[in-house]
Amino acid sequence: MGSYIVKKTSSGKHTLVYRNSREVRIHSAYDPDREAERAVEGFSIGRASMIAVSGVGLGYHLDCLRRKFPEKPIVAIEHDPEVVSIAQKTCPGHLAGVTVVTSAAALQGIFEEIDITGFRGIAHYMHRPSYLLYQEFYDSIIREMGQYVSSKISDLLTRVEFEERWVDNILANTGHLYSSARVIDLFGMFAGCPGIIVSAGPGLRGNAEFLRPLRDRALIVAVDTAAPVLRRRNIVPHIIMTIDAQKYSIKHFLGRRPDDAALLADMVCCPQVVRSYRGPRIMSTTSKFYTPAEGGPLKREASPLMDWVERYTGPIGDIQSGGSVATSAFDLLLSLGCSPIILVGQDLAYTGREIHCSGTHHNDEWQTRITRLMNLDTINQGVIRRRKIKYVSAYGGAGTVISDFVFDLYRGWFEDSAGRVTVPVINATESGARIANTAERTLSSLAEELPARAPLPGEVLAGVLAKTGRGSPERLAGAMRQAVKELGILREAAARAMESREETPAVEEMVNAKEMRVILRPFLRKAHTFLARYDVTPEEAERMMLRDIRSAAGKLIPALERSMRELKTRE
Repeated sequence: MGSYIVKKTSSGKHTLVYRNSREVRIHSAYDPDREAERAVEGFSIGRASMIAVSGVGLGYHLDCLRRKFPEKPIVAIEHDPEVVSIAQKTCPGHLAGVTVVTSAAALQGIFEEIDITGFRGIAHYMHRPSYLLYQEFYDSIIREMGQYVSSKISDLLTRVEFEERWVDNILANTGHLYSSARVIDLFGMFAGCPGIIVSAGPGLRGNAEFLRPLRDRALIVAVDTAAPVLRRRNIVPHIIMTIDAQKYSIKHFLGRRPDDAALLADMVCCPQVVRSYRGPRIMSTTSKFYTPAEGGPLKREASPLMDWVERYTGPIGDIQSGGSVATSAFDLLLSLGCSPIILVGQDLAYTGREIHCSGTHHNDEWQTRITRLMNLDTINQGVIRRRKIKYVSAYGGAGTVISDFVFDLYRGWFEDSAGRVTVPVINATESGARIANTAERTLSSLAEELPARAPLPGEVLAGVLAKTGRGSPERLAGAMRQAVKELGILREAAARAMESREETPAVEEMVNAKEMRVILRPFLRKAHTFLARYDVTPEEAERMMLRDIRSAAGKLIPALERSMRELKTRE
């Protein structure tokens, strides 16, 4: 028998009673409609963009909220799926237009589809009888909603700051699609082969040598910061992975000699890194996949401009990221079919009060600052003191180790991912923070136990790399020529519109054309964000958009022309 029973009130309406060791009325035993009206009457949402409701019951309060705030989306949280089922049968009209969630897992689809540009926060309505039954559950979901909003805002700010650079890098890197392998060709090629992610945590110094015998037993992927550490020990990973768009990332590759390691470069990464790399190259793109709130197939959110580029190049291969190169490498190994996945140098803590393993470019630069009064320990301590530190359980469970807010985010990501995937995850860092849902093993024991592969991981990789390049760049070059032409027309139209408002409708029509909308979106995001958050006159808004449209065209035309010249050399 269920925990809830439906009863008739004296007014003829239904009410709900929770029955356990005692009976708790979820709604009034007399007039639940009037009760809900009085409660909602005093509820204000201010400037909030969404209403989150703790507790569904039979939905009387939801119906009142929907009528009072018809333009606001309502997300109703309910601990017991049984209650949702009862409400849908008893009072289905109360739930119309309301998104109901019974677990935190459903939140991703909701928040991925929210346009955060003009988002003004969440107003929390507490249906007190439901809330008091499972207060901890409702509080945790509300906290998760806040974290999703914070994450979306952080993503928006990152896009506003870096998106134009990403587009510029993508256009500069398109030529490499026709002279490099694509990561999609690697997917599934390493089924059952162990995969090792080598990061640059302080623990790498102690066990890097055990990677040498593992090269024939596992596919070794080094993040770019760890590559110099391995190079100095003459240890060659199979793949070096880089995703950073900023120019300083080239420092990880300075002085690198040609070797057998393949560079796996995201399309947004620094073009100088890809251009100057003297070994084989593999191109990839970062995308996010999520289940929409209404259910159905997964949706893909690609890096800016990549949907447009791939219309003419074909698929490149998607890698999801949790915010760092190491998290991207984790998703890469999953897509390749690797099992188990082994973490090395993934301290996620200040092991020995150090930030990185010695041998990274960071430590090399700090070496030049060493004086009689300032040694490397002093520099490390200065960095750590500026961080928001915390103590977490240490590898092996013996005591604690110093970590910080960012490290802890990544630790949480690995713990969550390791708990979700079907392949074993082994933490062979041997220092740093303990990572839940992973098995702790020494790298030396793995080097002894894992058998040599036949064919060798390097041979499998070489077979894919031998098939570099794909098709002709002419389709992409043709699309770029057309885009340059249309951007030139748009730039002139925007200039005229700034002098005469009669030209504005023509500009809006061109900007909203399918291809142009995708190409321009990253360059107009800052203006759209500003206009969504601040009150300006229509004239000011129009002038701001026209100015940014002209500026975008002025940046895109030379970038596209440079890319076209590069593509011509690939024909």
